[in-house]
Amino acid sequence: MNWLKAVRSVVGVLIGYALMVLLITLVQETWFGGVSYTKSPVGVLVVAGLFTFLSAVVGGYAAGLIAGHHPGWHGAVISLMVACETTWLISSGRTHDPIWFDTTAAGELVLGLMLGSLLQACVGATPHTPASV
Repeated sequence: MNWLKAVRSVVGVLIGYALMVLLITLVQETWFGGVSYTKSPVGVLVVAGLFTFLSAVVGGYAAGLIAGHHPGWHGAVISLMVACETTWLISSGRTHDPIWFDTTAAGELVLGLMLGSLLQACVGATPHTPASV
């Protein structure tokens, strides 16, 4: 792996993660004024959950697109970052929602990230042409 691929990988992961966080913040804080299991109506939880999932899809797609290779690995790295962040939020008491809610939300992000990575892999794949005889 050359240095350019390594830099693109790091930048892809960082931008993919930042884009996901930015979009989630837009959805949950700006559009809905803060989303919480204990304070938000079920309808808000469903709609915000859908857009949160789509935010993760966009982040995973962007990470693979920027990296330019192995999009699934880049989505997996961001997923690991989400798992670490969720663990920290729960263990430090910074969230007041039930643990099952926070872990389900993190799982939703992981699925979205991996779906975005998979979509990028499919879109970015070069089609194979049959060999001439």
